[in-house]
Amino acid sequence: MNPSLRDLSYFLAVVAHGHLGRAASACAVTQPALSKSLKRLEEDTGLALFDRGARAVRPTAAGLAFAEHARKVVDQYEDAIRHAQALSSGEGGLLRVGATAAAMDTAVLPALEILLPESPGLRVVSTMGVADELHDLLEQGALDAVVAPMERVVPAALRQQAVGRDDLRIVVRRGHPLLKHEAVTLEVLAGQRWILPKRTSLLRQQLDAAYANAWLEPPVPVLEVDFVSAGALKLVAKGDSLTVVPATLLEDATGVVALPTAAKLPLRREVALVTRRSAVWSPQMKALRASLQRANTDATTNQKDA
Repeated sequence: MNPSLRDLSYFLAVVAHGHLGRAASACAVTQPALSKSLKRLEEDTGLALFDRGARAVRPTAAGLAFAEHARKVVDQYEDAIRHAQALSSGEGGLLRVGATAAAMDTAVLPALEILLPESPGLRVVSTMGVADELHDLLEQGALDAVVAPMERVVPAALRQQAVGRDDLRIVVRRGHPLLKHEAVTLEVLAGQRWILPKRTSLLRQQLDAAYANAWLEPPVPVLEVDFVSAGALKLVAKGDSLTVVPATLLEDATGVVALPTAAKLPLRREVALVTRRSAVWSPQMKALRASLQRANTDATTNQKDA
């Protein structure tokens, strides 16, 4: 048995699309050519890979198991090609980076400020989305790496490594009445108007846990957002709401300041670089990791000096 990479790629396209016509279109081949490829692959493997219905083509249990291994083979081949191209082009090449909205401004863009001037031939394609979607793209080989807040669990085919940390601050508008206090307690904070990320975010979970540990009810936000953006900070600057942001965002924010608190809130966020376990690390990926670490170190130093 010696299935070709092309047959494996066509097979994976059919698994992804669940339809021969759409898969053929995605692969830029005719449907008869695609069907012939699938038949050849089933003959080579001795497996019934699909249940063919009138409107859809669904992988069998054997097909799903085979797809998992086929995807690794195709990914490794594509990684090897990109790696070889990167080596032959010196500082050039292509780097495809995914990032969550929370990590793009605080981690990826500062890293690119370091990386791009040092690699004048490098081309970067960035994709922003939610973690689950980015993980899927990474597993499919559409991304080389993802930068996102560290998660407790990632898919088995992926691995994450810490490349930095965001210290988080509770912020209010300049002149807010709470700034008259030397330090503000959890009880006082709970009664304020909050703009907070949704309960699925690690930041929100940390805040709720701090209140639970103190046997207090957590704040109920007046506005829940996917992430605290520059627009949310403008709302804070013009009103009496509170929010929590990475300390690095405060450097460029206007009209808001960090609030001193009497409670020791463990508000911090580890930033991770997520890659496929089977990935061949190109020079560009290694350079991205180093730039993320350098940017985080620079930001931490600036915060201490401020």
